[in-house]
Amino acid sequence: MSKKQGQKSLKDVLWNQVMQMYRGKKKKREHSDPDQAEAGTSTHSDQEQDAFGPVADFIDVIRQLYKRREGWFAPFPWCEEFRFHLDNIFTRLKVVSRKKERGVKTDSIVNMLEIFKPHEECSEPRKVLIEGQPGMGKTTYCNKVAYDWAKNCKAEDLFPDFQVLLLLRCREINSDLWEAIDDQILPRGIKKEEKEKFFTLIQDHQSKVLLVLDGLDELTSLYLPAYKEIIQGRMLPKCYLLVTARHEAGIKVRECCDTLLEVEGFTKHAAEDFISRYFKTDEHLAKKLLDKLCTDASLSELTANPLNTALLCLLCEDFQGDLPKRRTLLYHEIVQCVLRRYSKKEELPKTDEDLTQLYHAELKHLGSIALNGLLNDKMYFDDSAFRNVTSNLIPELGFLSAQAGRSKRRPSCCYGFLHKSFQEFFAAFYLSCQLVNEEISPDDLVADTRYFKEFQQVLMFTCGILAQRYEAKAMALMASIASQINQSNEEDYLLTALNCIKESDNEQGSFGKELARSLGSLLKIQRISCQWQIGDSDAAILAHAMAANSTVTVLLLHFNNIDDSGAAALAKAVEINSTLTTLDLSYNGISDSGAAALAKAVEINSTLTGLVLSNNGIGDTGAAALAKAVEVNSTLTGLALSNNGIGDTGAAALAKSVEINSTLRELYLVRNGISDSGAAALAKAVEINSTLTGLNLSANGIGDSGAAALAEAVEINSTLTELDLRSNRIGDSGAAALAKAVEINSTLTQLDLHSNRIGDSGAAALAKAVEINSTLKELYLAANEIGGSGAAALAKAVGINSTLTHLTLSNNEIVDFGAAALLKQKN
Repeated sequence: MSKKQGQKSLKDVLWNQVMQMYRGKKKKREHSDPDQAEAGTSTHSDQEQDAFGPVADFIDVIRQLYKRREGWFAPFPWCEEFRFHLDNIFTRLKVVSRKKERGVKTDSIVNMLEIFKPHEECSEPRKVLIEGQPGMGKTTYCNKVAYDWAKNCKAEDLFPDFQVLLLLRCREINSDLWEAIDDQILPRGIKKEEKEKFFTLIQDHQSKVLLVLDGLDELTSLYLPAYKEIIQGRMLPKCYLLVTARHEAGIKVRECCDTLLEVEGFTKHAAEDFISRYFKTDEHLAKKLLDKLCTDASLSELTANPLNTALLCLLCEDFQGDLPKRRTLLYHEIVQCVLRRYSKKEELPKTDEDLTQLYHAELKHLGSIALNGLLNDKMYFDDSAFRNVTSNLIPELGFLSAQAGRSKRRPSCCYGFLHKSFQEFFAAFYLSCQLVNEEISPDDLVADTRYFKEFQQVLMFTCGILAQRYEAKAMALMASIASQINQSNEEDYLLTALNCIKESDNEQGSFGKELARSLGSLLKIQRISCQWQIGDSDAAILAHAMAANSTVTVLLLHFNNIDDSGAAALAKAVEINSTLTTLDLSYNGISDSGAAALAKAVEINSTLTGLVLSNNGIGDTGAAALAKAVEVNSTLTGLALSNNGIGDTGAAALAKSVEINSTLRELYLVRNGISDSGAAALAKAVEINSTLTGLNLSANGIGDSGAAALAEAVEINSTLTELDLRSNRIGDSGAAALAKAVEINSTLTQLDLHSNRIGDSGAAALAKAVEINSTLKELYLAANEIGGSGAAALAKAVGINSTLTHLTLSNNEIVDFGAAALLKQKN
């Protein structure tokens, strides 16, 4: 077993021990907490009787509240029949973990019932932050947690051994923690001494309490500092804590939490499961909707969002399968649906008129209320918001949820939007009215930079609404957005612009392209960098923008979700664009067909100098296509294809292009599947080529014969300055061959043989070359099998050589006399 394998095994052993401890705790709980009764009973474990026995009946009341209130899924108050029990409709969400360092998402999928599970960054997590976009199911998840606790679910099926769950809606918080608990959870009419006893027990038994703060982004800024202290652990430090938030609020408290998670919504399978559950009495509609999702990619994208999936189901019933493709149109149809239901309820005459126009005044005023609430950090409003309105219909239309009776702090009737995304849609409706009527200018609107961050959804909806009827106004708004991007050059601003364009596209896809080209022509920046959030649809929009752009020289799209279709779209832009010099698409999902499309663009383009496609899925076929392009291209100087699936066939194709090409200077083929035959083909190309200065073949499968072939090329070549062969299988004979080449070569300045199999004889041969050579500056021999005699030979060479500046010999087998020889030369 190698040293590296041994280290890995030790790490695995330690991690397994942590997990055994965790499972042991769960097992202990399993034996100490017998099966409890179903809903309606009031049995308690001995521990609960000890800790919270004095308020056991009190806790039962809270359980009953959660069963009634949180056990039902009823997101749309205008639709009375849309009401399902969580046991029948709840569908698992896709939850992934985030690294605490920079909040980077991982590929690790987390079981929703094990969010307090130990992990590498924390062995005993107590504070969990779950982030997610609007409508991703964060609130429904909190409802499910509370509902399962209320039913006395066994601890091993849920979370650690907590006995009290306190679920607080941040949008309803208007006080400190204790008043909020009293306001939202405690029974009416409770005596002061009973309340104080309950609060004292919570403080005395914090480790038995789970506090859930749902929707931190909806907490008013006045109380955010106080609740951030709770999350930090300055109050109730031993309490288990679950916080949900949108990203813009979550980023403010990430450093306080032990576990960072992200709800990505439904997987394809989960969305299908939800739809099947919804239409369990109408399989025909379920099949119709599922079939449509299979053939309509843009509609299918909506189903990752649980709220949108629910809306799609509702609209599918109303329209018998005819559904909108974009989120703005989806919400527009929901508005129409609500207004139709109101008209039917009030027995108003039927009309073919667009109901948003018929109720335009009411909707605009509702939008004004929505926008004012967002801008002033207020989630609720009372009857005074409807003053000075000629119509009193607004509370009756069905877009608002009356909150009477939910809060002891709000004994009078107050109103709120059923979900923040609806508040954002109506705010956008109001803004679009203002823009159309020229009550505000596009520049004035986007000058408020909040629309590119916390109010990004509002700006997206605004563009989408304008595009339905007023394309010129949408164009003017996009011009103002472009101006803000030019001023700030922030990644968030450009991503917002791309999302706005997606929301503005028409059924034919023509207006979206027009908007994208307009954006591209107005951009005056030279560098674009977007990471983590770009997919194929975004890449297609960006491609249209780049086709019309004349200033951007560097386009960095690494670490995204761009596949072959996105690469093909960008390739078409590269064919046309005449200013782009660097394109980085590393760490995406591009395979052979995407590489072939980019290769075709490289054949035509005459300005691109750097193309980075490392860490994709390009194999020999894609490499061959790119090789053919390199033969023809006369401007490309750098090509990076590291960590793809390229083997000897692909290497041979690239070698042939290097023989012919006269501009390429750097070729990176790190961590592929190239062995001796591929190395030999590249060596032949190096013999002929007179422009290549850097060749990186590290982390492949090259052995002594491949090294010998490359050595012969180095003897002849007079332009190569850097040769990287680290992490291969080169032994003493391969090192000796390279040493002979170094003796003769007069241009090579860097040779990296780190992590190979070179021993004393190979080191001695290299030492002899170092004595003679007068150009080599850097020689890396760390992590080989060099012993004392090899080190001594190199020490002697260093004493003679006057040009070598770097020599690494770490992680070898150098004994005392070798170390002494090197130390002598240092002194």
